[in-house]
Amino acid sequence: MTLTAMPRRRALALAGLALLSWSPAIGAAADAGPDPDEAAIFVREFADRAIAMLADPGASQAKRADALRDLLRTGFDLDVTGRLVLGRYWRQASARQREAYRQLFEDYVVAIYGRRLGEYSGETLEVRGARLEGERDAIVRSRAQTSDGRPPVGVDWRLRRSESGWRIIDVIVEGVSLAITHRSEFAAVIGREGGIDGLLRALRNKTTAGNGQVARKPEATESGT
Repeated sequence: MTLTAMPRRRALALAGLALLSWSPAIGAAADAGPDPDEAAIFVREFADRAIAMLADPGASQAKRADALRDLLRTGFDLDVTGRLVLGRYWRQASARQREAYRQLFEDYVVAIYGRRLGEYSGETLEVRGARLEGERDAIVRSRAQTSDGRPPVGVDWRLRRSESGWRIIDVIVEGVSLAITHRSEFAAVIGREGGIDGLLRALRNKTTAGNGQVARKPEATESGT
């Protein structure tokens, strides 16, 4: 079976541009309260450097993929996001399944957005403000402007502050949370494939197929048997 094709291709492409804004966390004193302006700076400053990297005509696809993985690891709390996407199934997963899922989720995100970044053609990202959301989170508002004259698209970022600084945990494109969208997709695969191991097989095949499609009858297993 295949992972459900997401109908929001343009949203994913713009979110791919948005991924370029992920950066190493800005450290903060342990006794200081969250500052939404720091979250906005977090997004704004790195976006300029990352977009410059993408605009480099000499960068190969492999080099961009490696750079994207580094950005994900340093700027995005993949553990929190992965649990958010898996939802209630995280509590049901065994230790073995959780470990396999963590790695496969990272590979999945790199594969999905790596293809979108390959379509980069001069889009820009403008940060427009930030606000606190609860005790630990901030929402940074931005606008993605395409190079073909179409209207700009709103892209919001949800960041969470920990002892090590800010990390992004979700991207919201035109009001649609990509984490929640993926949660619905993953839940459908779990129901269709008979459990969490079925999702792990689908993710593994999607990230290794090379064409973005999951083999309908994957031979790989995650059962360990």
